[in-house]
Amino acid sequence: MRLARASVMTLMISVALAASAHAATFAEHVTGGVLDLVWVPGFGISNTMQPLTLAPSNPAYANPSGDHTVAVATNSSVPDSGGVILTATDPMGLVDYTWEGWFFTGDGNTRRGLVLRADPSNGFGTCYQFVIQSGLFQINFRKLVNSAPTTLGTWFANTLPGGVPTVNTWHHMKVIALGDSFRCFFDGAELTTVPIVDNSIPTGWVGAYNFRFDLGGVPVYFDDLTLTGDGPTPARHATWGNVKSRWR
Repeated sequence: MRLARASVMTLMISVALAASAHAATFAEHVTGGVLDLVWVPGFGISNTMQPLTLAPSNPAYANPSGDHTVAVATNSSVPDSGGVILTATDPMGLVDYTWEGWFFTGDGNTRRGLVLRADPSNGFGTCYQFVIQSGLFQINFRKLVNSAPTTLGTWFANTLPGGVPTVNTWHHMKVIALGDSFRCFFDGAELTTVPIVDNSIPTGWVGAYNFRFDLGGVPVYFDDLTLTGDGPTPARHATWGNVKSRWR
């Protein structure tokens, strides 16, 4: 009986850890009009993610989740480093992950998108970014190292299955970061024919970005931002107590 009990426990541990390694770990749904995650400002400015319940007259009202609540990243007033906001949340030890979510194009007048592997020790001035440029025609995967940008991948929106995004529409962005390789997706279509390989930034936070050098006060709406662990789950996410609670 003791051997059987130990075997069952071993099996339960394996199943629990395997399941948790690929479970959605964090998500920002703005549940009930309140932010679900803790967001930290970057680049030495105070702007950070804010919750918003959309009015029926707002063009973004029919958001993907249908709850009419969104997270808003409004860029700073010029000339504070240009009109910029980079706001991020702690992945709690996850290194290999998928970071994805919906964004609203609005007027399409700023560079906007996702941030990953962002270094909190320098105000997130070192990070990777997956963004669509102002004008909604060019999409880039790039890195910042101490705020110095390098473009690692470029795609043009007229090659997307859905064509060039239009103003006031919702679209989905996703990046899979595994070790030093990155795969980028837009509206479910993979842009990277082969993974982008870069080992400059091995770890870091996830977040959102909105920038235009000569225009501030622009809100960008995000919805259902979701972080999914794609590697071994950190110990603080799979404790012995968690595993024991699954076994009766």
